[in-house]
Amino acid sequence: MKALFLPMLRFQLFGFPILIQWMFWLNTALLGGAIGASTPAEMRALAAFMIAAFFSVLIHELGHASVMRSFGDRRVGIVLYAFGGFAQGSQRFTRGQDILLTAAGPGLQIAAGLAVHFLLEILDPSISWFTYLAAQFVFVSIFWAILNLVPIVPLDGGRLCAGITGRPKLALRISLVTAVVLAAGFLYLGYGWITPIFFGMLAYNNWKQLQGEPQIPWMNA
Repeated sequence: MKALFLPMLRFQLFGFPILIQWMFWLNTALLGGAIGASTPAEMRALAAFMIAAFFSVLIHELGHASVMRSFGDRRVGIVLYAFGGFAQGSQRFTRGQDILLTAAGPGLQIAAGLAVHFLLEILDPSISWFTYLAAQFVFVSIFWAILNLVPIVPLDGGRLCAGITGRPKLALRISLVTAVVLAAGFLYLGYGWITPIFFGMLAYNNWKQLQGEPQIPWMNA
């Protein structure tokens, strides 16, 4: 099990220690179509997607981490792992603070996506690869941030649901139903197998929590 969390890269950014696990790169590559990529053009497109996803997810977590620091937490780290990322702090926050720091991640990610979208309007279209990378960044930043706001624990939407309602058990029930519906919906619509499996695993994790069992470790974001 520990091999799944083997660190791949460590560095600091804005005073935050960053850890990127190898599963982050693997899952990002699979989402970017690595299995079917064979031509040089497809490999360049895959590389653009992976770079865009990396910066977008990192910006998302910097949103969380920056607000945590503003609330007085001086020991905040960021981890990018198999299912995205999380900002890990060292202190507890009030209900209101938790709502704000949770919303900061997708909020900053969407803002970055919109900023690059407007930048695309003035870019030289002849810079094809960079333009494609920027377009992928816009897609990932806006679509993934919105998807992350659905009320499923441990996604930001699930945490917001728990914080706003003040009823963690109710939030878990809402999360379980939502995850099952999305897993079935993406499977029915033919969106590959990674997304349905992802939401299916989240549903299973929610069910375990409702039974009083601990979360699956790699989903405890």
